[in-house]
Amino acid sequence: MLILDPVLIDVERELRNAGLQISIRRIDDDLADAVLDVHADGREIRFVVDYKSRAPYPNEVDRLGPRRERLAELGHPLIAATFVNGSIGEVLTAAGWSWADEHGNFDIRGPGLLLKQRTTSTPPKRASDSLPKGTGSHAIIRNLIKDSAASIEIQTTSVASQARVTQPRASQVMSKLQQLGLAAKSDTGRWTIPDRAALLERFLDEYPGPGGAEEYYYSLDSPLDAAMQLAQQRPSGLELAISADVGPDLIAPWRRSEKLTIYVEPKSAHLQLDAVVASSPSAANIIVRVPQDTSVFPTPRLVAVHADTELPLADPVQMVWDLIELGGADRAEAAESLKRWILDQP
Repeated sequence: MLILDPVLIDVERELRNAGLQISIRRIDDDLADAVLDVHADGREIRFVVDYKSRAPYPNEVDRLGPRRERLAELGHPLIAATFVNGSIGEVLTAAGWSWADEHGNFDIRGPGLLLKQRTTSTPPKRASDSLPKGTGSHAIIRNLIKDSAASIEIQTTSVASQARVTQPRASQVMSKLQQLGLAAKSDTGRWTIPDRAALLERFLDEYPGPGGAEEYYYSLDSPLDAAMQLAQQRPSGLELAISADVGPDLIAPWRRSEKLTIYVEPKSAHLQLDAVVASSPSAANIIVRVPQDTSVFPTPRLVAVHADTELPLADPVQMVWDLIELGGADRAEAAESLKRWILDQP
C-alpha cells in the first residue's frame, strides 16, 4: 500500500468533515499522485489528483493545460495544495480543474456533481510556527528569497554578510527556518532553500509592515514624474527608495501608476516634495514612509533607469507587499508578475 503525503491526508480529512463520501488512495503512477473517488447519488465519480506544494500562480495555470489533458484520460483532474485562495480557485475552476486544500476549501466538479466550500480566505497561522523575528531576520529572509544560489547551497558567512548581521545571528535565523521546513542543512554545514516561492509567500503573509512614520501628499504631477523629480533633485546623502506603484512598473510593466510610495532613511536629509499635504490617506497619490525596518532598502542597491534618470528602488519583496497593501485586482496581478520576476532572477 502506498502512503499518502501528509497534505493529501489533511485534504481527505477535510473532505470527510464536510460530509463527502470519498475514498482516496496513492497510486504508483508518474503522472498522478492519487485517485479520489467521490460517491454521490449511487454513483462513483473518479478524480485524478495532482498534488502541489503550493497553489499555482495565475500565469502558471495555462501552462498546466497539457498536464490536465493527460490526467483527464484517467479521470477528472483535481489539484490538491496546502492552501488555495479565492482568486486562484476561480482561475483553476475556469481552466477546467477541480481543486481542494488542507483547510477545507474545495471546488469539485464532475458530471452532475458540484461540491463547493470556502472555510477560510487566509491560511490559519500558529504563533509557534511563525518566521523568525528580531535583529536582521527580515533582511536575511529577503536576501534568501531573492538569491537563486539559495536554492543550491550557501554558507552561513554569506548569509550574515549579505544581511549585515553577525554569523551567530544568521545561524539562529537559518536554524529557525530549518525547523519550519523552509531551509535544509547539508553534511558540509551549508544551507539550501528548497522552495523560495514558499518562503516568499510565508514572508508576505507574516510580515507586519515596515513600521515607522507615514506622511500623505497630493501632487499634480504623475507618480512617475514625481519619482523622477525626486531622484534628480535629491540632496546628497538622502537615502531614497521608490516602491509601488512606480517601482514595480519599472521592473515588470503592468499599468499606469496611480500612487507613489517612497521610503526615506531616518538619518537622511528632509525630503523636498513639489506637493501639498493630502486631506486624507485616500486623497493622496504620494506616500512617504520613514520605516523602522530598514531592510526595505535593498543590499546591494537596486536601480532602474527611465529617460536617462536613475531611480533607486525599494527591496522587490517589499514592493510586492506594498502592491498587496494598496489593494485592487490590478495590483494583485502586478504582485504576481513581480513575484515571478524575483524568483526568476539568476
